[in-house]
Amino acid sequence: MSKQYDSIDLMKFIFCLCIIGIHTNISSIFPKALQLLIGRGFFRLAVPFFFVCSGFWIGKKYLKQPAELDIIIQKYIFRLLIPLIIFENINNLLEIIKQLLRQTPKLTICHDILKHILFYPYGALWYVQASIIAIIIIYPFLKKGRIQIILIISIFLYAFALLCNNYYFLIENSCLQIIVDSYMQLFISARNGIFVGTCFLILGIYVGVHIESPKLYQYTKPLLFISTILYFFELLLVNQHVPLDDGALFISHLFIAPLLLIILTKSSLHLKHAKYLRNLSTGMYFLHRILIAVIDILSFVTRKILPVTALFFIVILMSILICTYSYTLKNRFFNQLLR
Repeated sequence: MSKQYDSIDLMKFIFCLCIIGIHTNISSIFPKALQLLIGRGFFRLAVPFFFVCSGFWIGKKYLKQPAELDIIIQKYIFRLLIPLIIFENINNLLEIIKQLLRQTPKLTICHDILKHILFYPYGALWYVQASIIAIIIIYPFLKKGRIQIILIISIFLYAFALLCNNYYFLIENSCLQIIVDSYMQLFISARNGIFVGTCFLILGIYVGVHIESPKLYQYTKPLLFISTILYFFELLLVNQHVPLDDGALFISHLFIAPLLLIILTKSSLHLKHAKYLRNLSTGMYFLHRILIAVIDILSFVTRKILPVTALFFIVILMSILICTYSYTLKNRFFNQLLR
């Protein structure tokens, strides 16, 4: 019988709530200090953790059936591609409606939508697109058993993403600033499969491939503790500067996300509804930005704005209800879409 990882499912669900918290700005209800620790600190661990979890399952499957790598990768891409296409189109339609309501010129809307389709999908779907691109980059290295090489390369790629985000202040008034500014103007963000996804996905794959090695678990708890302390100081450092993009990328994520995953793999926690939570974390992620966009449109039309607390809980409740209903459907496609 294969080992169950209920603690990972629970953590993914918690981080899914964090993602909803980011996009509903729920941290704004807290004092400034807590906004930093919760909104910019804890919440921002969600996406790196999602990446390493995805990589972990790929790594485990590869460890068990190395000859089936091609099939594993194909299934992974196909599993992500279908919801990406469906939910990206829905989010694009809602974004067009929002921009039309704001009387944005139609040519500007077309240009904006095209850029986001290519480089940074609406609806928080950049993570899904990034996962697909990242695994395509990683695949040839994994095929040849050169995980360490792509791991090193990906860290350098992530360094560029940091300069396009929280560490922009390091290159201000330098020749690198011109390069970064030009890149961001063209590609919108460095949070994509090349500069962010590759790094965290390969970290997760590395954990999955070495899951049976006792060395993997040496000093993980003290290392996680130290990494968390360093994360706190990193938050204080970057908070003194204005980030480029959304201020979501940190050096500490490279350590905290995989270390947290490793510790959770050793957890003996058993939850009766772990699978349900796992499915919800996926379905709610796909749905939440759609629901927020619909509420934004209704707010614009009615000129009534929901308080952030109400928005946060309404989006969570509606997401859970829609997901739960879809899991009862006999139609296999709709039953599986939000899992």
